[in-house]
Amino acid sequence: MVTGGETELDLYAYRPWRFGPVHRDPVYSAQLARETYKYYYYQRYPYDSDEWGRPKRLSALHTRMQDLGAVFGTKHGWERAEYFEPGKPWRRAGADQRTFGFTRPPWFDRVAEEHRAFRERVGIIDMSSFGKVDVAGPGALSLLERVAGNLIDRPVGSVVYTQLLEPAGGIAADVTITRLGQQQFRLVTGAGYVNSDLGWLRLQQRDGDAFVSLRETSDEFSVIGMWGPSARDVLARVTPNSVSDDAFPFMTAHLLDVAGFQVTAQRVTYVGELGWEMYVAPVRAGQVWDALMSAGRDFGITPGGYRVLDSLRMEKGYRYYGTDMGLLDTPFEAGLGFAVRRDKWPSIAREVARRLRTIAVGGEEYIPIYGGEAVSRGEEVVGRLRSTAYGFTVKKNLAYSYLPVELKPGDDVEVEVFGQKVPSTVLRDRVLEPQHTG
Repeated sequence: MVTGGETELDLYAYRPWRFGPVHRDPVYSAQLARETYKYYYYQRYPYDSDEWGRPKRLSALHTRMQDLGAVFGTKHGWERAEYFEPGKPWRRAGADQRTFGFTRPPWFDRVAEEHRAFRERVGIIDMSSFGKVDVAGPGALSLLERVAGNLIDRPVGSVVYTQLLEPAGGIAADVTITRLGQQQFRLVTGAGYVNSDLGWLRLQQRDGDAFVSLRETSDEFSVIGMWGPSARDVLARVTPNSVSDDAFPFMTAHLLDVAGFQVTAQRVTYVGELGWEMYVAPVRAGQVWDALMSAGRDFGITPGGYRVLDSLRMEKGYRYYGTDMGLLDTPFEAGLGFAVRRDKWPSIAREVARRLRTIAVGGEEYIPIYGGEAVSRGEEVVGRLRSTAYGFTVKKNLAYSYLPVELKPGDDVEVEVFGQKVPSTVLRDRVLEPQHTG
């Protein structure tokens, strides 16, 4: 029972508005429900994908992914490339892990190659499933400024990384907000959270606020992500616009002519390398993709899937909403205090008792960790794993866990993996420092 203020529970699962238009299809929703019942008493493995109700939502680049040998997973109805098997027919992933169990996955070496492309050359990925919300009108800035941890009132063309916060500081969403005009903004969030974030924003509107239009635009734009030390060289070959560091600084957005088509490019990164997200009309996405692939051939451009993102982001200390943070966590606990303007949120405690830390589990050899494993210091359980991934550049099994603040980088802990306590070490947030961001 809540008699005042905010509940101390994470009620995300009970938000009816988290279900969007995709779930209004009764046939699709029935298929999802039946598959859920199937696994009520039946082992489901961490890497398994939903199999029923597919395909539901296809990117404009779907056939390009098929031609490249994509293995598709699914998220919020979207078919998304998990990884690629060049030279093999495309397929949809399903209960694949049943064949290899809790051992090193058969796609491990392929994802390692995709990882190296982003770190050493240039990688490209279809990210059209991003959730996109246009926030516009005379009240748009005041609404976003009220709920965002970071400062939103910046020049047109600015891209801001921020969390949307509950009054007590709990993280309601993890987003980027791009200022497209004086009264127009684009909020970008995860594919599975767009309807939840949109509904939450609507609840933050107050009587007397100036008019604000809140509209999901996920299907109106395809998104191509391209990152790596050679990303600028590739982009420069397909646009007459300057993409130099001076002309196109980090965390800004510009309209570019790419292969003759208008693209809104944002210089941001979720992999920790130089690159851009490119927003383009779906009818032009194929031509833009083809132009980038052709221009990147001399640089060893390689398509990547969603499996590689965890490996890349965790080496750089980037978080994932829902796994690494949520309504019960504050930005300062999640290690995201840099994205909070203190003058806007003086009530959020800066001194915290726990903090999200990076842990190296075991040595260089792959260890099957999936999240939820207990972290111990001596005889005391001090945390449980959140995100996990193998860092192919640093050659470590990486994991995040909320730990007591007394535990610092360099301290030893143990992680229980299938009944065995594995010696582990607390690391700094960024295991791999930035190298190619300029």
